[in-house]
Amino acid sequence: KQWYQRRVRGTCDCGPDECDAATKYAEQYEDHLHTLCPGGKGLAAFIAEGIGGMTAALQAPKGYYKKAFEVTKKYGGVNIMDEVQTGFGRLGTHYWGFEYHGVKPDIITAAKSIGNGYPLAMCATTPEIAEAFANSSLHFNTFGGNALAGAAGIATLKAIDDDGLMENSHKVGSQFLHGFNRLREKFSFIGDARGKGLFMSMELVEDRETNTPIAVYKLQAIQERVKDHGVLIGRGGLYLNCFRIQPPMCVSSEDAEFVLQVLDKVFQEYADGALDDLVHEFNPNK
Repeated sequence: KQWYQRRVRGTCDCGPDECDAATKYAEQYEDHLHTLCPGGKGLAAFIAEGIGGMTAALQAPKGYYKKAFEVTKKYGGVNIMDEVQTGFGRLGTHYWGFEYHGVKPDIITAAKSIGNGYPLAMCATTPEIAEAFANSSLHFNTFGGNALAGAAGIATLKAIDDDGLMENSHKVGSQFLHGFNRLREKFSFIGDARGKGLFMSMELVEDRETNTPIAVYKLQAIQERVKDHGVLIGRGGLYLNCFRIQPPMCVSSEDAEFVLQVLDKVFQEYADGALDDLVHEFNPNK
């Protein structure tokens, strides 16, 4: 398997269910806690996403969350999984991001997609934590228990099941990812194409050998040209050099094919220099 890390290229011989990096990251996490929690006590919580959102679909190594959860408990903390972006079947094979990692968090937070545009959020936890929270006087919620929001949430959950949106996320997401990887083989400035279900990202680089991030203004120019062809696409990643692709879960195979055709056309224009004037317009140093 090939893997790419910023300015480093190498190979990985790990198996499908375990990664050597998981142990190293978990050890690093505990090393931090040695300093943050003298005496092995005082940790409040560990919070994570099933797949990174603003990091542009970066995935934790297989087995890392299991190890990290154990470390958290060792230092007296609770494990929280943020399912705002990864929850409700978007990953295609699992309804929740934490299920993909085979862990059981103490607290789950979710919002946005649970109301399909209606303002709604949720928090699920264990009876013990819920009771401790209910017996405290540190929190109130003006809009908690809103009946209209609850109805919107129930209707959304029903539509996800009735319309087979989790299955559609798997089917169309796989189509997208196969298409992204074909584009990666064609264009050397695509450094990585990654994701799961309809939670995807494409990383653009100046040089695939070094994985130097493409300049933000160049990505903006490509994004603008993609928009001209009728496709809206977001950006993200630590260096803002990634396209974040998280379409509605009802997106069709025909939609996916259209997007792939647009990206192919625009990437070819960029490779041929046809976007040089547009790139110049976005260059802040012109």
